[in-house]
Parts: sequence; C-alpha cells; structure tokens
Amino acid sequence: RALNCSRPLTTPAGIRPRTLLAELTYFGLIGLAYLLVEIPLIQRFILFLGQPAYAVTTVLFCLLLFSGLGSQIVQSWQVSPRFALSALTLLLLGFVWLLSPLLSLGLGLPFGMRLALTAVVLAPLGLLMGIPFPTGIRRLRRAAPDLIPQAWAVNGAASVVASVLAALLALAFGFRGVLIAGAACYAAAAFTAAALRSRTAPLPPPR
Repeated sequence: RALNCSRPLTTPAGIRPRTLLAELTYFGLIGLAYLLVEIPLIQRFILFLGQPAYAVTTVLFCLLLFSGLGSQIVQSWQVSPRFALSALTLLLLGFVWLLSPLLSLGLGLPFGMRLALTAVVLAPLGLLMGIPFPTGIRRLRRAAPDLIPQAWAVNGAASVVASVLAALLALAFGFRGVLIAGAACYAAAAFTAAALRSRTAPLPPPR
C-alpha cells in the first residue's frame, strides 16, 4: 500500500510540528522573561527600601499581585498578547535607563512613601506581565487543548532555568544586562505570538 505523502505532518496534539515548536517557544520565552525581570528589580530596590528583605518582599508582592490582576483583566476584556508584549518590552527598556534616576530622587522620602512609590512604579509592569500567559492558554484552549499541560511544563522549567541564568548574566553583564535580556525575551515572545496568529488565522470564506 502506497504512503500518502501529500498530507502535512501533524503531532498527537493535532497541530503541525512548527506550530507546536512555536507554541512551546512562546511559553518558554515568557517563563524566562518573568524571572529575568523580577530578579534585577529586587536588586534595584534593595538600596531604595534599605534592606534586602524589604526589597524581596515588596517586589515579589507587587509583581505577583498586579500580575494576578492583569490575568484577571484578560478574562473580561480581549487583550492582544502582541500589544501587551510590545508595551512590556518598551516599558522594560525605559526601566533600564530611567529606574535608577527615579529611585535616587525618592531616597529621602519616609519609608511608607517609598513603599507606595514602589507599588506605583511596579503596577503597570506587573499588569502587563500577567497578560501573556493566560492569553496563550486561551489560544491553546481553542486550537490544541491537549497541549496545555506541556505549555505549563515548559513555562515552569524555563522559570527554574531563568533563576540560575539571571545570576550568571549578572556576573557577566550586570543586573542592567539581565533586565535587557528579559526585555529581549518578551520581544521575541511578541514576534512568536504574531507568527502564531498568522498561522492560526481562519481562511477567508470562498466567494
């Protein structure tokens, strides 16, 4: 019996291998990026808040809180992951150059006001960082629900790798370099999201 070679190769999840690779790459990139942003931000806020424990607690609390709010927002409103990722990249590049001067201006403020300023500064960043993952899961739920466990696994593994990678990058390039690497990962995720959208876009109806 002759093999039918005209059919495209598909995966058990029901999508083509290139799309499978792009989906897992997307979740890996946002997993890397989250930790590559979080770790240098903790370092930047140590001097501002006066103690490493204060910086770790405040930065983690703010990013997780506002990321949760960002994830909740996409449950009610349709938010483009490309828009969120592009805005996130630009905001992080702004942080690279403007965060240190901004924090220097607030060093003389009382501790409570410095905590409030930390929350204000991190709020837009956290909101945007909470959008890419749920929008990616929503896309998978429509296109390939069997792939959702793999997406969670890749994202979690990338987060573990990022914690070690951030330390190595900081030794080689400083914490500013780590923040730039995080922005680069989010930018790459934006391009990946755009490619996935073009591949999964429905065909126009026949005339």
